[in-house]
Amino acid sequence: MRTTESLILQTALKTPFEQYYVDIGGHRVNTIKMGSGTPLVMVHGFGGGIGVWVANLDVLAKHFTIYALDILGWARSSRPIFYGNTPEDAEKWYLEGLELWINALNLDNFILLGHSFGAYLSGIFTIKNPKKVSRLILADPWGVPEKPVDAPKPTGLRGQAISLAANVVTSPFSILRALGPIGPSLIDRFRPDLKMKFSEYITDPNIMSSYIYHCNAQSPSGESAFWHLHIPFGWAKLPLEKRLHLIDKDIPITAIYGEHTWMDINSMYNLLPTLQSRTELVLLPDAGHHVYIDSSTLFNLAVISTKYDSVPQFITQQKLRGWYNYNQ
Repeated sequence: MRTTESLILQTALKTPFEQYYVDIGGHRVNTIKMGSGTPLVMVHGFGGGIGVWVANLDVLAKHFTIYALDILGWARSSRPIFYGNTPEDAEKWYLEGLELWINALNLDNFILLGHSFGAYLSGIFTIKNPKKVSRLILADPWGVPEKPVDAPKPTGLRGQAISLAANVVTSPFSILRALGPIGPSLIDRFRPDLKMKFSEYITDPNIMSSYIYHCNAQSPSGESAFWHLHIPFGWAKLPLEKRLHLIDKDIPITAIYGEHTWMDINSMYNLLPTLQSRTELVLLPDAGHHVYIDSSTLFNLAVISTKYDSVPQFITQQKLRGWYNYNQ
């Protein structure tokens, strides 16, 4: 996996970067630092790693000092065994890993950006550590709404795969691991869009399939913890919609969604009146759940704009589908 990740970063990135392991009490967290300016911590989503940010790192590094990590239990970071049994145990396990990493780097007053499950972790981290975070950016966050009673079941080939994985309670990627070297071909079958999404940044599109495979073909550490947090497949046992109001009122929140996401945008929109006045919701055109790569140019601009007190003209000229905040 180290070789695959190196191929991605060395091929895609033009900005100098440092890569190293951060020791957090006997465990190691794979870390990248690059750029200059306001600190920006980037937290990947379920099944991902540092490599998924290749369309964003160079651009954002011109405006921020970036710290990107492989979450403890995922990708190239250590994979300690999760011994908990409850969603509260899982949240505590994840938060302790993130807090130890941030403290080891002496990070303070930073912008915290998370995608999907990484956004969920970023939200609960901000609730617990309000003095650390200057702004929270939720990129197509997982786990916001409570599961409705009449929630539809997944359909189609990917839906069947999700349902099958959901029945493997502690290790949804165990099928992938059991397939060994043919695992990457399975990823190509269920996620053929990956090659197209990253082809602009990586000359060999097979590298990304291999990377995602290796991110998830090892011991199911973080994966096992996640399985105590979710209601198969897209719902959280402890939804954010019941807790986002606990974020300190002085911390601005930006939620960035793809207009074609499978996440529930309305759940965030409905929260706007109950959150502080500087909460904003951004919709990116022609983007799905993976907004950071589906519409990378607009995504990067939306993140950069968080450095300003108002939406700058170079953002509004991009004809976003919507830019809503409580004051509008």
